[in-house]
Amino acid sequence: MNDNQHLKNAIAAANPQLNTVQRHSVYGTAHQSPNRIVVHAMGEYILSEDGRGYDYAPDFLERMQLSAHALVTSDGTVLRCRNDDEGAYHARGFNAGSLGMELLVSGKHDYDSFLRTIKHPYVTDAQYAAAVMQCREWVRLYRITLIDRHSDVSPGRKFDPGAGFPWGKFLDDVRR
Repeated sequence: MNDNQHLKNAIAAANPQLNTVQRHSVYGTAHQSPNRIVVHAMGEYILSEDGRGYDYAPDFLERMQLSAHALVTSDGTVLRCRNDDEGAYHARGFNAGSLGMELLVSGKHDYDSFLRTIKHPYVTDAQYAAAVMQCREWVRLYRITLIDRHSDVSPGRKFDPGAGFPWGKFLDDVRR
């Protein structure tokens, strides 16, 4: 089976239609015209500041007064946190005019375990298919040609989505 057929099968099996859940964040700017997508990764559950528990990723972002337009869970659900025409606080220096997508890395993580995890394949077929579908929609709606990793726009400071994410294949699949 070729890669394109594998992607089509994964989309059909996991997400016949994009499963979207609204969870609006107040953190971001009032208006933007998107011309770029920035792909991130973050732990699904992140060690709390006091080290006593774990925060679910959307709750962590709220507490830190950060946001993204979409968070993609391992089951392929897309949590929409900001409208496309609203700015989000997700990539320092690139918040204006960009759409931010976070791939949630399954499990509980502190920063070191997160960095170790994203060095190896971590994205599920359902998550990958949903991310491709969401980015394809953005590309179509806004005629976006710039798609970057967080590590591309903040080299040396950020490392996500990491070597465990099939970046070249992802770009090819989004642009098909």
